[in-house]
Amino acid sequence: MSSFVANEEEIRNFLCRPNMKKQDGIMFAYVTSAEKLAELVPKPLKVVAPVIMGYVTHMGDPTFAAPYDEAVLYAFVSYQDKIMGAYPFVLYLSGEGAEEAMIAGREGACMPKKLADDIKIEKSENKVQAKIIRHGTEILNLKWEAGVPNDVETVKKMFGSQVKLGEPSEMASFFINYDIEQQDDGSNKFVNTELIATQSTGLTTDMEMGKIDMKLTSSEDDPLAELEVLKPVGGAHYEMDYSVMHKTLKLDSLNPEEIAPYLITGHYDRTFVTKQD
Repeated sequence: MSSFVANEEEIRNFLCRPNMKKQDGIMFAYVTSAEKLAELVPKPLKVVAPVIMGYVTHMGDPTFAAPYDEAVLYAFVSYQDKIMGAYPFVLYLSGEGAEEAMIAGREGACMPKKLADDIKIEKSENKVQAKIIRHGTEILNLKWEAGVPNDVETVKKMFGSQVKLGEPSEMASFFINYDIEQQDDGSNKFVNTELIATQSTGLTTDMEMGKIDMKLTSSEDDPLAELEVLKPVGGAHYEMDYSVMHKTLKLDSLNPEEIAPYLITGHYDRTFVTKQD
Protein backbone atom coordinates (compact mmCIF):
# COMPACT_ATOMS: atom_id res chain seq x y z
CA MET A 1 0.00 0.00 0.00
CA SER A 2 1.36 3.40 -0.97
CA SER A 3 1.25 6.63 1.02
CA PHE A 4 1.49 10.32 0.19
CA VAL A 5 4.67 10.24 2.29
CA ALA A 6 7.28 7.94 0.70
CA ASN A 7 9.61 5.84 2.81
CA GLU A 8 13.41 5.82 2.59
CA GLU A 9 13.58 2.72 0.38
CA GLU A 10 11.14 4.23 -2.12
CA ILE A 11 13.20 7.42 -2.23
CA ARG A 12 16.39 5.40 -2.91
CA ASN A 13 14.67 3.44 -5.68
CA PHE A 14 13.04 6.46 -7.34
CA LEU A 15 13.71 6.20 -11.11
CA CYS A 16 17.03 4.49 -10.35
CA ARG A 17 18.92 3.38 -13.48
CA PRO A 18 15.86 3.29 -15.75
CA ASN A 19 16.07 0.24 -17.99
CA MET A 20 14.06 -0.37 -21.17
CA LYS A 21 14.24 -4.16 -21.23
CA LYS A 22 12.95 -6.58 -23.88
CA GLN A 23 12.67 -4.27 -26.88
CA ASP A 24 11.31 -5.60 -30.17
CA GLY A 25 10.83 -3.29 -33.12
CA ILE A 26 12.02 -1.67 -36.33
CA MET A 27 14.82 0.88 -36.66
CA PHE A 28 15.01 2.99 -39.82
CA ALA A 29 17.06 5.61 -41.63
CA TYR A 30 16.45 7.93 -44.56
CA VAL A 31 18.07 10.90 -46.27
CA THR A 32 16.48 14.29 -45.71
CA SER A 33 17.21 17.91 -46.68
CA ALA A 34 20.59 19.04 -45.34
CA GLU A 35 19.47 22.68 -45.33
CA LYS A 36 16.25 22.00 -43.44
CA LEU A 37 17.97 19.72 -40.93
CA ALA A 38 20.53 22.43 -40.17
CA GLU A 39 17.65 24.79 -39.36
CA LEU A 40 15.98 22.31 -37.01
CA VAL A 41 19.01 21.35 -34.89
CA PRO A 42 20.02 24.00 -32.33
CA LYS A 43 23.54 25.22 -31.73
CA PRO A 44 26.00 24.20 -30.33
CA LEU A 45 25.06 20.79 -31.81
CA LYS A 46 26.25 20.06 -35.35
CA VAL A 47 24.58 17.71 -37.83
CA VAL A 48 26.86 14.82 -38.79
CA ALA A 49 24.94 13.77 -41.92
CA PRO A 50 21.63 14.73 -43.62
CA VAL A 51 19.98 11.57 -42.33
CA ILE A 52 17.02 11.00 -40.02
CA MET A 53 17.07 7.84 -37.96
CA GLY A 54 14.61 6.36 -35.52
CA TYR A 55 12.65 3.37 -34.37
CA VAL A 56 9.16 2.09 -33.69
CA THR A 57 9.37 -0.52 -30.95
CA HIS A 58 7.59 -2.41 -28.20
CA MET A 59 9.09 -1.95 -24.74
CA GLY A 60 8.26 -5.32 -23.23
CA ASP A 61 9.62 -5.04 -19.70
CA PRO A 62 10.67 -1.52 -18.66
CA THR A 63 11.66 -1.05 -15.02
CA PHE A 64 9.71 2.20 -14.58
CA ALA A 65 6.40 1.42 -16.30
CA ALA A 66 4.11 -1.27 -17.61
CA PRO A 67 4.85 -2.37 -21.22
CA TYR A 68 4.33 0.29 -23.88
CA ASP A 69 5.11 1.17 -27.50
CA GLU A 70 7.47 3.99 -28.46
CA ALA A 71 8.60 5.73 -31.63
CA VAL A 72 11.24 8.39 -32.21
CA LEU A 73 12.78 10.41 -35.05
CA TYR A 74 16.22 11.91 -34.48
CA ALA A 75 19.23 13.51 -36.16
CA PHE A 76 22.74 12.17 -35.63
CA VAL A 77 24.78 15.07 -34.23
CA SER A 78 28.01 15.98 -32.48
CA TYR A 79 28.94 18.31 -29.63
CA GLN A 80 32.30 20.09 -29.95
CA ASP A 81 33.46 17.14 -32.08
CA LYS A 82 33.83 15.18 -28.83
CA ILE A 83 30.48 13.49 -28.21
CA MET A 84 28.32 12.01 -30.96
CA GLY A 85 24.76 10.87 -30.50
CA ALA A 86 21.06 11.35 -31.18
CA TYR A 87 19.12 14.60 -31.09
CA PRO A 88 15.47 13.47 -30.89
CA PHE A 89 12.87 15.83 -32.33
CA VAL A 90 9.97 14.00 -30.68
CA LEU A 91 9.12 10.66 -29.09
CA TYR A 92 5.61 9.16 -29.23
CA LEU A 93 4.22 6.65 -26.77
CA SER A 94 1.09 4.51 -26.48
CA GLY A 95 -0.07 1.50 -24.53
CA GLU A 96 -0.52 0.51 -20.91
CA GLY A 97 2.70 2.06 -19.56
CA ALA A 98 2.81 5.09 -21.87
CA GLU A 99 1.82 7.65 -19.24
CA GLU A 100 4.50 6.54 -16.76
CA ALA A 101 7.11 6.36 -19.53
CA MET A 102 6.25 9.86 -20.76
CA ILE A 103 6.49 11.28 -17.24
CA ALA A 104 9.78 9.48 -16.58
CA GLY A 105 11.36 10.84 -19.76
CA ARG A 106 10.01 14.38 -19.57
CA GLU A 107 10.69 14.91 -15.88
CA GLY A 108 13.88 12.85 -15.74
CA ALA A 109 15.70 14.35 -18.73
CA CYS A 110 13.32 16.87 -20.39
CA MET A 111 12.77 14.47 -23.29
CA PRO A 112 10.28 15.74 -25.92
CA LYS A 113 7.67 13.03 -25.36
CA LYS A 114 4.00 12.99 -26.37
CA LEU A 115 1.18 10.49 -26.00
CA ALA A 116 -0.16 9.06 -29.27
CA ASP A 117 -3.67 7.75 -29.88
CA ASP A 118 -2.10 4.48 -30.97
CA ILE A 119 1.16 2.99 -32.19
CA LYS A 120 0.50 -0.12 -34.25
CA ILE A 121 3.16 -2.72 -35.02
CA GLU A 122 1.90 -5.52 -37.27
CA LYS A 123 4.16 -8.45 -38.19
CA SER A 124 3.97 -11.14 -40.85
CA GLU A 125 6.57 -13.75 -41.81
CA ASN A 126 9.17 -11.35 -43.22
CA LYS A 127 7.42 -7.99 -43.11
CA VAL A 128 6.52 -5.41 -40.48
CA GLN A 129 4.22 -2.41 -40.79
CA ALA A 130 4.20 0.31 -38.15
CA LYS A 131 1.84 3.26 -37.81
CA ILE A 132 1.49 6.22 -35.46
CA ILE A 133 -1.95 7.76 -35.07
CA ARG A 134 -2.26 10.98 -33.08
CA HIS A 135 -5.32 13.22 -32.77
CA GLY A 136 -6.97 11.16 -35.49
CA THR A 137 -4.18 11.61 -38.07
CA GLU A 138 -1.84 8.87 -39.25
CA ILE A 139 1.41 10.83 -38.97
CA LEU A 140 3.78 7.92 -39.70
CA ASN A 141 3.43 4.83 -41.87
CA LEU A 142 6.49 2.59 -42.05
CA LYS A 143 6.79 -0.63 -44.05
CA TRP A 144 9.79 -2.93 -43.62
CA GLU A 145 10.63 -6.08 -45.56
CA ALA A 146 13.53 -8.42 -44.78
CA GLY A 147 16.27 -8.60 -47.39
CA VAL A 148 18.57 -6.15 -49.12
CA PRO A 149 18.33 -2.58 -47.72
CA ASN A 150 17.55 0.37 -49.99
CA ASP A 151 21.15 1.61 -49.66
CA VAL A 152 23.41 -1.19 -48.45
CA GLU A 153 26.59 0.79 -47.81
CA THR A 154 24.90 3.64 -45.95
CA VAL A 155 22.94 1.21 -43.77
CA LYS A 156 26.17 -0.50 -42.75
CA LYS A 157 27.69 2.85 -41.78
CA MET A 158 24.65 4.12 -39.89
CA PHE A 159 23.58 0.98 -38.03
CA GLY A 160 26.95 -0.74 -37.80
CA SER A 161 28.55 2.21 -36.03
CA GLN A 162 25.91 2.14 -33.29
CA VAL A 163 25.21 -1.56 -32.74
CA LYS A 164 27.52 -4.49 -32.06
CA LEU A 165 25.39 -7.60 -31.97
CA GLY A 166 25.74 -9.49 -28.70
CA GLU A 167 28.05 -6.88 -27.16
CA PRO A 168 27.12 -3.96 -24.88
CA SER A 169 27.10 -0.67 -26.80
CA GLU A 170 27.31 2.86 -25.44
CA MET A 171 24.84 5.42 -26.74
CA ALA A 172 24.33 9.14 -26.12
CA SER A 173 21.29 11.34 -26.64
CA PHE A 174 21.12 15.13 -26.41
CA PHE A 175 18.27 17.06 -24.80
CA ILE A 176 17.59 20.62 -23.67
CA ASN A 177 16.86 20.79 -19.96
CA TYR A 178 14.78 23.75 -18.76
CA ASP A 179 12.42 25.21 -16.18
CA ILE A 180 9.29 27.25 -16.82
CA GLU A 181 8.80 30.45 -14.83
CA GLN A 182 5.71 32.65 -14.81
CA GLN A 183 6.35 36.36 -15.33
CA ASP A 184 4.69 39.36 -13.68
CA ASP A 185 2.47 39.87 -16.74
CA GLY A 186 1.15 36.29 -16.47
CA SER A 187 3.17 34.88 -19.36
CA ASN A 188 5.52 31.94 -18.96
CA LYS A 189 9.12 31.81 -20.10
CA PHE A 190 11.80 29.16 -20.35
CA VAL A 191 14.63 29.64 -17.84
CA ASN A 192 17.69 27.70 -16.65
CA THR A 193 18.15 26.24 -20.13
CA GLU A 194 21.07 23.88 -20.60
CA LEU A 195 22.29 21.22 -23.01
CA ILE A 196 22.52 17.77 -21.47
CA ALA A 197 23.48 14.33 -22.75
CA THR A 198 22.13 11.07 -21.40
CA GLN A 199 24.41 8.05 -21.60
CA SER A 200 22.99 4.55 -21.98
CA THR A 201 24.35 1.03 -22.32
CA GLY A 202 22.36 -1.41 -24.42
CA LEU A 203 22.63 -5.02 -25.58
CA THR A 204 21.21 -5.87 -29.01
CA THR A 205 20.59 -9.60 -29.37
CA ASP A 206 19.13 -9.84 -32.88
CA MET A 207 19.10 -7.70 -36.01
CA GLU A 208 17.80 -8.43 -39.51
CA MET A 209 18.34 -5.89 -42.28
CA GLY A 210 15.76 -4.97 -44.88
CA LYS A 211 14.29 -2.27 -47.07
CA ILE A 212 11.78 0.34 -45.99
CA ASP A 213 9.00 2.42 -47.46
CA MET A 214 8.01 5.36 -45.31
CA LYS A 215 5.43 8.14 -45.34
CA LEU A 216 5.26 11.06 -42.90
CA THR A 217 2.23 13.33 -42.60
CA SER A 218 1.99 16.61 -40.73
CA SER A 219 -0.91 17.62 -38.51
CA GLU A 220 -1.59 20.82 -36.60
CA ASP A 221 0.37 19.56 -33.60
CA ASP A 222 2.93 17.28 -35.25
CA PRO A 223 4.87 18.61 -38.28
CA LEU A 224 6.56 15.31 -39.14
CA ALA A 225 6.55 15.98 -42.88
CA GLU A 226 9.05 18.77 -42.15
CA LEU A 227 11.52 15.88 -41.68
CA GLU A 228 11.06 15.05 -45.36
CA VAL A 229 11.84 11.56 -46.66
CA LEU A 230 14.01 12.22 -49.74
CA LYS A 231 15.57 8.77 -50.03
CA PRO A 232 15.00 5.65 -47.91
CA VAL A 233 18.27 4.17 -46.65
CA GLY A 234 16.93 1.03 -45.02
CA GLY A 235 15.88 -0.51 -41.77
CA ALA A 236 16.25 -3.46 -39.47
CA HIS A 237 14.08 -5.61 -37.27
CA TYR A 238 15.90 -5.71 -33.95
CA GLU A 239 15.63 -7.06 -30.43
CA MET A 240 17.36 -5.59 -27.39
CA ASP A 241 17.78 -7.35 -24.07
CA TYR A 242 18.24 -4.08 -22.21
CA SER A 243 19.04 -0.38 -22.51
CA VAL A 244 20.05 1.25 -19.21
CA MET A 245 20.26 5.03 -18.86
CA HIS A 246 23.03 5.36 -16.28
CA LYS A 247 24.43 8.91 -16.48
CA THR A 248 23.44 12.45 -17.43
CA LEU A 249 26.08 14.99 -18.42
CA LYS A 250 25.53 18.75 -18.11
CA LEU A 251 27.31 20.15 -21.15
CA ASP A 252 26.49 23.81 -21.73
CA SER A 253 24.34 26.68 -20.47
CA LEU A 254 22.12 28.05 -23.24
CA ASN A 255 20.51 31.43 -23.83
CA PRO A 256 16.80 30.94 -23.00
CA GLU A 257 15.56 33.32 -25.70
CA GLU A 258 17.72 31.72 -28.38
CA ILE A 259 16.78 28.14 -27.51
CA ALA A 260 13.05 28.76 -26.84
CA PRO A 261 11.98 28.19 -30.48
CA TYR A 262 13.30 24.61 -30.29
CA LEU A 263 11.49 23.71 -27.06
CA ILE A 264 7.79 24.00 -27.81
CA THR A 265 6.67 21.73 -30.65
CA GLY A 266 8.32 18.51 -29.48
CA HIS A 267 6.89 18.86 -25.97
CA TYR A 268 3.58 20.69 -26.37
CA ASP A 269 0.58 21.05 -28.67
CA ARG A 270 -0.74 24.21 -30.34
CA THR A 271 -3.16 24.90 -27.49
CA PHE A 272 -0.15 26.02 -25.44
CA VAL A 273 0.65 28.82 -27.90
CA THR A 274 -2.87 29.95 -28.77
CA LYS A 275 -3.43 33.61 -27.92
CA GLN A 276 -6.02 34.07 -25.19
CA ASP A 277 -8.68 36.80 -25.39
